[in-house]
Amino acid sequence: MPREKALSFGISSLSNEELLALIIKSAYKDKDVFDLSAEIIEAANGFENLLSLSYEELINIKGIKKAKALEILAILEIGKRLSNIKHIPKGELDAPGKVVEWLRFNLGFADEEHFFVIFLNGRCSIIRSQVMFKGNRFSSNVGIDEILRKAILLKASSIIVAHNHPSDDPRPSRSDRELTARLANACKLLGVELADHIIIGKSSYFSFKNHSMLE
Repeated sequence: MPREKALSFGISSLSNEELLALIIKSAYKDKDVFDLSAEIIEAANGFENLLSLSYEELINIKGIKKAKALEILAILEIGKRLSNIKHIPKGELDAPGKVVEWLRFNLGFADEEHFFVIFLNGRCSIIRSQVMFKGNRFSSNVGIDEILRKAILLKASSIIVAHNHPSDDPRPSRSDRELTARLANACKLLGVELADHIIIGKSSYFSFKNHSMLE
């Protein structure tokens, strides 16, 4: 059993299914916790996608009730937040690779597009970071105005913007390129540098800076 195995050999000795079984504890008639664990992993399309599971998806699995669904989501959220802390750069953010993993945990598992803005000081250190827009709202000029207003209030020297592609294809669309060009021009007018626009997928990313597309 997972509990005895963990006590004897350590929690890291458990398989993915055994870890979930340890959380679930019990299932229902004609299905054990290992079958239920496998069903949860299948619902997420793989263990690596567990963070994408929603409450509705969990309670639709026979054997997962409201309290158990919330318990699983709470554990997943703890893991997500700890991963954020681990990957938050403590020094300077001067290259896309330093922020991609952190951004992926913030954006890579969302079912809709989230537009994330990191405000930086003159040493490329974070002043503030936040999701500012969801869905397609950020594609408008109003979104750009709000970003720059916040940058001025925070006295940011530069910003990094990022958004996720739930399709997992990080290649920029035409609207992504147009938005980036408008944002870059607006930043220049106000003396704020657009350091990068990063598009996040679950397994890859696209950096406008790396592709020399910020001019």
